[in-house]
Amino acid sequence: MLDKLIDFIVQFIELFKFWIVIQPYEAGVQLRFGRFLKVLESDNGIRKTGFHLVLPFGIDHTVTEHIVPTTHSLGDESTISKDGKSIGFHAVVTYKVRDIQKALLDVEDVKHAVLDACCGEIGRVLRGSTWDEMLAEDILEKLTKACRARGFRYGIEVMSVQLAGIAICRSIRLMQR
Repeated sequence: MLDKLIDFIVQFIELFKFWIVIQPYEAGVQLRFGRFLKVLESDNGIRKTGFHLVLPFGIDHTVTEHIVPTTHSLGDESTISKDGKSIGFHAVVTYKVRDIQKALLDVEDVKHAVLDACCGEIGRVLRGSTWDEMLAEDILEKLTKACRARGFRYGIEVMSVQLAGIAICRSIRLMQR
C-alpha cells in the first residue's frame, strides 16, 4: 500500500519536471503534443548532450536511444544452401543508430528493426551461396553489405556481421497445434 502511494507521489512530481538530461552515449527527439519538434543529437559534429529545458505537464516528451555501437545476437537460425545442404548458423550483428529521427519515429523498436534487416538478408545471402562459399573469408563482407543496405531504411548502420557458428546440420521442424 505504501509503495503505491510513493509511486503516485513520484509520478505527480514528474509532471512538474521542466528539464531532461541527454547522456553522452545517447540522442533523442523531442515531441510537443505528440508532434515532432527537434532532434537532440548533434550540430556540426558537436553533441548536444547535457541539460535541456522542456515544457512540463506532459506537453513536451523526449524519447532517447543509445547511439554508440551495440552488438546484438540474432540467435540460432537454419537455411538450405545453394548446393542443397542444410546449414545451421548463429549470427552476431554490430550496429549503431545513424538517423535518430527515423529510428525513433518510423520504427517501433530498434532491436526489432535490426532483426528484420539482418535475419532475412543473412538467410537470403546464405541460401544463394554454396557451402564452400560460406567458408570463404568474403562471405562476412557480403553479409555486412546486404544488412547495411537494408538497415539504412530504419536509420541503422550495420557495422559488421559475424558468424559465431556455422555448420552442416539436420533440421527437423515440428508442427504444433
